[in-house]
Amino acid sequence: MPADKITARTNEQVKLVKRLQRRKHREQTGLFSIEGVRIVEEALPTGLIRTLFFSPKLLESGRGESLLKKALAADFPVYECTEDVLGEMSQAVSAQGVLAVVEKPKWEFVPKGLFVVADEIQDPGNMGALIRTSLAAGAAGLIVTEGSVDLYNPKVIRATMGAVFYLPHWLYRRKEAVKVLKEGGIPIVAADLVNAKDYYTVRYPQNMAVVIGNEARGVNRLFLKEASDTVKIPLIGPVESLNASVAAGILLYEILRQQRGI
Repeated sequence: MPADKITARTNEQVKLVKRLQRRKHREQTGLFSIEGVRIVEEALPTGLIRTLFFSPKLLESGRGESLLKKALAADFPVYECTEDVLGEMSQAVSAQGVLAVVEKPKWEFVPKGLFVVADEIQDPGNMGALIRTSLAAGAAGLIVTEGSVDLYNPKVIRATMGAVFYLPHWLYRRKEAVKVLKEGGIPIVAADLVNAKDYYTVRYPQNMAVVIGNEARGVNRLFLKEASDTVKIPLIGPVESLNASVAAGILLYEILRQQRGI
């Protein structure tokens, strides 16, 4: 089926994509936009793509041609745009000729496995890397507390490199998060520097939640109060703290090592 064409920046589809650049509109519609060949490839099998836009630039590579062929065979509208029109919708520094509008994924919370709690993580790069690292380490899901950067912020999406489609995630207020974890029998372990044990001295259970705190203020006191353990990563050099996603990676892979009996 041939793609319809869009040649005017004032087209209603173009306006919709531009509105999705604002968090308020993403929350109202349950939609967000993604850009680039790789992340659109990751999104295709999920069935979440609602509309796809491409420009002639996409067809400059065999990989782009293959992506378009799959998109045209799928059950959503595909629009061919001029470079000008796609540029109007794009927020990427280096556009690859493809953009899609996607439905936010939804998951039921099942209290089993290793969970990561992103407690007011505000940097988009940190949040994206945290999502990707959590998926790589086999986490069951990510709980995000109020005050955190929007998971569907374009910078977060780019940093996840597609992991946002495969790692279950939920947005809760802190009290709700604690309640959900407690009701599911999931103990909380907080990453903090004060009154904490070295992370490698603690034995971690199969079902648990590890809390990674705000870049400046650390873990909120509610989680510290409810935590069964507080752990720290020793800092040998003259630095005050580690990047949130780096700290999460160290903790998650120690937990994974223990759980696999390595």
